[in-house]
Amino acid sequence: MSDLQIGLLMLGVVVVAGVLAFNWYQERQFRRRAEQTFAGGHDDILFGHRETPAAVQAPAPARDPLDEVRIEPHITPQMDAPGEDAPAGGLPLPTGLPQPEIDYIVEIRAGEFIPAEKLAQLRRTLATLGRTITFSGFDFRTKAWQSLALDGDRYTSVRVALQLVDRSGPVNGEHLQRFGDAVRMAAREIAAIAELPEFAPALEQAAHLERFCGEVDMMAGINILAPAGQAFHGTKIRALAEAAGLHLQPSGVFHCLDDQGGALFSLDNQDPEPFFVDKIRTLTTPAITFVLDVPRVPDGLRAFDRMVAMGRSFADSLGGTLADDNRVPLNDAGLDKIRARLRAIYGDMEQRGIHAGGPLALRLFS
Repeated sequence: MSDLQIGLLMLGVVVVAGVLAFNWYQERQFRRRAEQTFAGGHDDILFGHRETPAAVQAPAPARDPLDEVRIEPHITPQMDAPGEDAPAGGLPLPTGLPQPEIDYIVEIRAGEFIPAEKLAQLRRTLATLGRTITFSGFDFRTKAWQSLALDGDRYTSVRVALQLVDRSGPVNGEHLQRFGDAVRMAAREIAAIAELPEFAPALEQAAHLERFCGEVDMMAGINILAPAGQAFHGTKIRALAEAAGLHLQPSGVFHCLDDQGGALFSLDNQDPEPFFVDKIRTLTTPAITFVLDVPRVPDGLRAFDRMVAMGRSFADSLGGTLADDNRVPLNDAGLDKIRARLRAIYGDMEQRGIHAGGPLALRLFS
């Protein structure tokens, strides 16, 4: 073996030793920060009820008269069926790139291409957190970050992001620690470096986002009531819905879709029984409800006006009454109050830079 070969071999040993030492140092720092920041322990929202920490808990709002027209906070999580990127028990991985406005982002840097199977394994591991995870990779050919593709070894740098807030609530210290442990372990297996930001700023950001989401996460709804002692028939409701261009979903709810296939508003049975295809012919109900998911709809005021017009048409055809949740007829003055509330909500969202129906809003309110 020549002196050059021996020298290169020794240099390789030194480089590998340096990477291992750096990862060991980061692990110590990671655990030290975790112990300092989360020494008091934290409930995991995946296995218990959702609670807001006392330090950030907002006072209970006073009753607003607009509550009578069904515009109310909505924090029920919407759990979609797992997609190809997430096994049962996890949330589907969103498309798009990690966003610092709503994500805790860790970057993995390697000296060579990261094996695709290692990234796939990390995806499966992180899906068990039950939180929204986003991946992106740096394509050396285009010199740009892109949504992660697992069709081969093509990245030397990958960003992995944990979304800080969704409709199940904010992340807590346990989520961050488990996320960091998983990413750091994956990096160690490929002799790469995982750059972990501090936890405390991420938790503070999650608390601020949670308060903002609680203020704007609303549903606007109107009801169609049958006359006293009477009921609407499912076949008539379905005929009107299909004539109006609504689409019946497997969940038993009709959706009004935009040109891109996004939901503008929905039509649901006020009784617990959904409008299932195999049961709607024999179904009867005393009331139906149109609902607008406020932060998820672009141009929500126009969508609301379209929903009101459709509601009035249904009421005329069914012989019903447009009403609020207290069964009080909903007149123009009541509808104007809802529009005023919507304008205020959309103004707050625009000021925050989170546009209703935009990519950030669709991720936050999911």
